[in-house]
Amino acid sequence: MVPDRYFFSEGIHFTCVDCGHCCTGEPGVVRITDAEIAVLADWLRQAEDTVRETYILSDAVGTRLREEPNGDCCFFNGRCRIYPVRPRQCRTYPFWFRNLRSPEAWAATCRACRGIGQGRWYSPDEIIARVQEDLP
Repeated sequence: MVPDRYFFSEGIHFTCVDCGHCCTGEPGVVRITDAEIAVLADWLRQAEDTVRETYILSDAVGTRLREEPNGDCCFFNGRCRIYPVRPRQCRTYPFWFRNLRSPEAWAATCRACRGIGQGRWYSPDEIIARVQEDLP
């Protein structure tokens, strides 16, 4: 049970409205696991090696999706081309720890995401579960 002291103790409405704000603009890192790459390859009907060569970068921390030179995700083309199989990091947005760590951080997230306040209601317990999913 989520304590009443959290600013989201009444829950939060959210639905993705396909605005692409979280997928475009400022460069960011979208981490992706080997299991997610396998699912992505199957979804794209491409060999896993091809998917890795075309869409994935590796660094000292792990693997991530490539970005276009302007910072857009390589899978965003007016909308997410891999939405049903998007990585966990994308599935848990906007319920990331850094977004929910304070009312001020959440207010900034709300200004950036038009889907917050719309659609499905997430209970405080669901929000905490999503935040925990986001943590490494």
